[in-house]
Amino acid sequence: MRASTSLLAIFLFAGMQSAFSQSTITDPGAKQMCAAVKDVELPAADRPTPAEENALAGCASVDAYFGFGQPADPVKARKCAYAEIDRDAKAAIGGKAILMMAYANGNGAARSFDVALKLACSLGGAPGDDAGRVYQLDRLKKQSWDGNNFSVCDHSSGREMYEQCAILSERFDKIERDQKFNEIISGWKPAEKKAFRIFMDEANKFYEIQAKNGVNLEGTFEIQEEIFLKKNLLSALEAFERGELPKFSADECQRAQAAESAAYQRTQNGSVAQWGTVTRQSVQTSEEEWRRYQKAWIAFGQRKYPSVTEQSWKTWLDTDRVGMFNRFLQ
Repeated sequence: MRASTSLLAIFLFAGMQSAFSQSTITDPGAKQMCAAVKDVELPAADRPTPAEENALAGCASVDAYFGFGQPADPVKARKCAYAEIDRDAKAAIGGKAILMMAYANGNGAARSFDVALKLACSLGGAPGDDAGRVYQLDRLKKQSWDGNNFSVCDHSSGREMYEQCAILSERFDKIERDQKFNEIISGWKPAEKKAFRIFMDEANKFYEIQAKNGVNLEGTFEIQEEIFLKKNLLSALEAFERGELPKFSADECQRAQAAESAAYQRTQNGSVAQWGTVTRQSVQTSEEEWRRYQKAWIAFGQRKYPSVTEQSWKTWLDTDRVGMFNRFLQ
């Protein structure tokens, strides 16, 4: 059994070396830099043992590297990244990308720009991103750089990597945003906190559905739209806590409601039936969820800010909804 395990490890390592020798680089200068490191071998001692690899089944190197949901553990991240490559995991920021950062930054592995370059040469992605990483690592090598903030996201113009880097950025932003929400509600009464939690459950549903259905995604991503909505919510709540509360008349409420209804009807009955990725049906899906979101906002608002009338909340929310429509109707 021990001999079989050793043979398996040798086989996996040989296969990995072959995979890392493949390059999609097309830029002439970058190709020369890649040719210079084609015979560089990844340190065999840096791989996880078979027992460690079994224990790392299902691991996510990005979580261990950055400390999402666990203390940051760059050594575990490095071993997990090798394990991800062995099991052909498809995460854009994982496997080779995490190893490239580990070796370039000397974080979880001994710094080796040659190994980082070899990884960059076989990472794959948008041509400009591929070449950009190679040139950047070559510059850092010549400068004997000793920093620790080289990132795969330094070059992320390709749509897939750009989206994945936006998701990574949001994971950091969420920590800070949640902390701000917690600071705001920390002094609230228990009933107010409960009302806010109920509202947030509905808000998160709406934000997800709105991002998928109510936004033209030709030039953006769902995650960016969700971030946009959550940041707006935080800003609004901060303003309300400063006493800057909505105050509108009955006439203003009627006009806002009419404007929201007119914008929605335009999407359902107008001569145009599609706006980029937005369709009549997707707007209908978003509108149905928005109405539940509006109801949840009003219930929370009346609990937390009883001085604000229901018509003021409706006016504020209808006006905000018209703005969402105008992003693709205008």
